[in-house]
Amino acid sequence: MEKYLKKQLYVWCYDKIKSNPKKFGGDFSNSAIMYEYLIEFYPDYSIVQLQQEVMSVLSTVSRIKNKLLVKNPQFDYRTLHKRKKSESQGSN
Repeated sequence: MEKYLKKQLYVWCYDKIKSNPKKFGGDFSNSAIMYEYLIEFYPDYSIVQLQQEVMSVLSTVSRIKNKLLVKNPQFDYRTLHKRKKSESQGSN
């Protein structure tokens, strides 16, 4: 993937997460952000019309979103798979 496209995806993902952190930073945010990407950039396509490269970009969008949530915990509303503070600090 081109560096330019990846940088654009980072900006797009950050803006989406920031616009609605509970939706795009919550437990079901992977499907929400990938769905939003398809609606925004491929509104007139059916799933069978999309190229395999689009599916690859969707995976990248999901990975970028997860990285951004780790770097920006103020937007992270995930609870299902988030480690509790005591687990991450280790219990003695």
